[in-house]
Amino acid sequence: MRIDELDTPCLLLDLDRVERNIARMAAFFDGRPARLRPHFKTPKTPEIARRQLAAGAIGITVAKLGEAEVLADAGLGPILVANQVVGAPKLRRLVALLARGVDITVAVESEANVRAIAEAAREAGVVAQAIVEVDSGMHRCGTTTPAETVALARLLVECGIRYRGLMGYEGHAVLLPPEERQGKAEAALGIVGEHVEALAEAGLAPEIVSVGGTGTYAIAGAWPGVTEVQAGSYVFMDGRYQQVLPVEFESALTLLTTVIAVHGEYAVCDAGAKSLTNEFGAPRSVDGRLTAARLSEEHAHLTGDGVGGLAVGDRVELLPSHGDTTLNLHDVYHVRRGDEIVEEWPILGAQVPLTRTNGAAGVHYRATDIARGPGRMRCDSALGVAG
Repeated sequence: MRIDELDTPCLLLDLDRVERNIARMAAFFDGRPARLRPHFKTPKTPEIARRQLAAGAIGITVAKLGEAEVLADAGLGPILVANQVVGAPKLRRLVALLARGVDITVAVESEANVRAIAEAAREAGVVAQAIVEVDSGMHRCGTTTPAETVALARLLVECGIRYRGLMGYEGHAVLLPPEERQGKAEAALGIVGEHVEALAEAGLAPEIVSVGGTGTYAIAGAWPGVTEVQAGSYVFMDGRYQQVLPVEFESALTLLTTVIAVHGEYAVCDAGAKSLTNEFGAPRSVDGRLTAARLSEEHAHLTGDGVGGLAVGDRVELLPSHGDTTLNLHDVYHVRRGDEIVEEWPILGAQVPLTRTNGAAGVHYRATDIARGPGRMRCDSALGVAG
């Protein structure tokens, strides 16, 4: 199949560029003490994770259990959940993965969460693994003092949870201009280093020191004591990240749209807020001549000096300003080499397993069975209902 045979809006993924991005990041970490544990929240398809692991990644980072379940079903890992797993439903899913023998480690930042994980693991007869999350300046989750980190690490050991180390995330620095990014990232990594030193002095030297993102991979990957970096966006490189690292990696993810109206200084295409996001700025066409200046639900207003050459029915490829939130609106990548579609890869990892109750019987759909697309739900299970 060729690209011009596809219906729109749909996601295109340039496999040649993806493979070059994976190779370039792998080459950076080759021979370094720090290794790469790429983040799955960007690709959300096992096909990418499999290639990253084959190129030398030591495991995969995820943001939530739905992503971990997808990787586990694909036989990929080890898995680090760079987030807190809180609440009985999530803890049941976590211990279910552990009971399957999945190598999965979670982040903790509070005594209450540690005790809840320990209790769930004891009841299930499994051993949980955890790292302590440190707030290195982003002010989202994490311990705030080295003493707090040491106390939490000790509690993990006391509760029978395998203590593995700590993580921080300098997310407040990853998209800053180069000179400001360097200083902010170094300050954040310095905070993590203080916690590492305190743990070592307490006899709890961390096995894992996990930090970093695409915007700071080169800083974090060379920082003393860091064992792994969680960069993820490099594999696709959306429009916002291209402003930060314009020559290091290639944009591989685009949204194919169709022009449905042309009115003088603007045109309209069939890609609205249900298939594209703009929280990181207005998406632009791959040639830079068009801007999706306004998104309605199913329409985008295109402006710029490229409008004059458009006609109804023309195709336009838009570069998402934020790939992670755009791809989450779709259920499949149309994988290209040049103008040929060579494969289709599912986008997986729903927020929670969905449940549909039919009378007295509950019909359960797992996260790996369901992918959501723009304005629709698709269920691949033989039990399923599509709506």
